[in-house]
Amino acid sequence: MKEYIVESSTAAKKSSKERLVYGDKLVFLKDQLPYHFDLQYVLDTVEGLVPKWLVNNVDAMYVGSFKAFNDSNTPFNAKYKDGALYITNKQESENDMIDDIVHEMAHAVEESYGKDIYFDDVLKDEFLSKRRTLYNLLDQEGYEPPEDKFNDPEYDKHLDYYLYNIVGYPLLESLIMGLFYSPYAITSINEYFANGFENYFLRDKKYLKNISPVLYNKINNIMEEYEMNYSNEGEYRNAY
Repeated sequence: MKEYIVESSTAAKKSSKERLVYGDKLVFLKDQLPYHFDLQYVLDTVEGLVPKWLVNNVDAMYVGSFKAFNDSNTPFNAKYKDGALYITNKQESENDMIDDIVHEMAHAVEESYGKDIYFDDVLKDEFLSKRRTLYNLLDQEGYEPPEDKFNDPEYDKHLDYYLYNIVGYPLLESLIMGLFYSPYAITSINEYFANGFENYFLRDKKYLKNISPVLYNKINNIMEEYEMNYSNEGEYRNAY
């Protein structure tokens, strides 16, 4: 009987449309995930990887099919907007969904720490330097890259279309090894940051530091500054 109750409770939890992540952030399942998909594993993994204080301005997460995901030159799987994460329910695996969530959390971090990330232009310089290298590679391959678009760090739908539809991500993946972590990171400085954030928490920090030292340091400095302030607060409280 005890085993039955435990199994029933687990099944009810898995079928529930509402969950919590970090104890107080609503996760609403608008549309069903693939069969046997373990959403709780995804949420627990994200909690264990990304500190809650980094995403204090995220209030909720919605999982489902959203029209906006397909209304662009390059279909996408997730978006951060107005304190909420919107994540597609069409996931190939739990790890893919973890990638999507952490990537969008990076945009929430930009909202909180944008001044620390961008104020001195050193991240922009690193990003545009990589763009120029890629521009030369594509030019040598005969793809006639639009020079003005490559010199603008902000998102441009025409450049996005060029990279996704004219060049194609398979070729880009081979050209950007040791330069960018993924083709999507090329599209704007914001996606460059988000892609680096995702890989800082999910993959090889050492590799990120090697190929994008400024980006690595921006993320690492945010982490270290918080930890130092938190430690100092504790020391101050313990002294009285």
